[in-house]
Amino acid sequence: MENQNNNLQELEELRSQVAEFKNRMEQQEIVSRRLLKEAMKGHVSWIKQMNIWGSVGELVILPLLVYGLRSIVGVSWLPIMAVVLLLVGEAVFNFWNVSTIRDKHLAADDVLSAQQRLITFKRREKLYTFGILPFIFLWVVWLLFDVYYGTDISFSPSSKRLVVYFVVIVITFTILSYVFSREMRSLNKAIKDIDDFTGKERTE
Repeated sequence: MENQNNNLQELEELRSQVAEFKNRMEQQEIVSRRLLKEAMKGHVSWIKQMNIWGSVGELVILPLLVYGLRSIVGVSWLPIMAVVLLLVGEAVFNFWNVSTIRDKHLAADDVLSAQQRLITFKRREKLYTFGILPFIFLWVVWLLFDVYYGTDISFSPSSKRLVVYFVVIVITFTILSYVFSREMRSLNKAIKDIDDFTGKERTE
């Protein structure tokens, strides 16, 4: 009888230890998920700020761009209206795309759903970026044709100006390429962190 009581007591102690261990593991998982989401939001926070403030900046300087193209360079109205529509459309796209990865969405979703949001955001960014490049190239060609062969031109091209415009274009594309590559790296890092976390969960 005494052995039976001892066995029951040991069994209860073992159950208590298992329950305590399970509780600690659950608490550790909760903390790990919270830390993962905070790290994930850290990876994408600058992306959201860059897209939002970059779009705001484009809209702010748009009137100056129109004035410069029309009054200084001598571009006709049709290419100007095309670039206006392009920049406004880009701003609208950026605002909408960023709205899909707000902090409240990443915090409310489970990690796999949050990862899927980031993957979808990344896919849209790549499709838009590579899709818009041919239009930008065609617009630049159109702009040059309009400047040199247009009928209402007050612009007199010179070799110095051509060099300046070429340098400006190269610098602009270099900066945009750097920002895009850094954006992709940050998204890849956030997605990989989630893969590592879920892979660790499956092995435990």
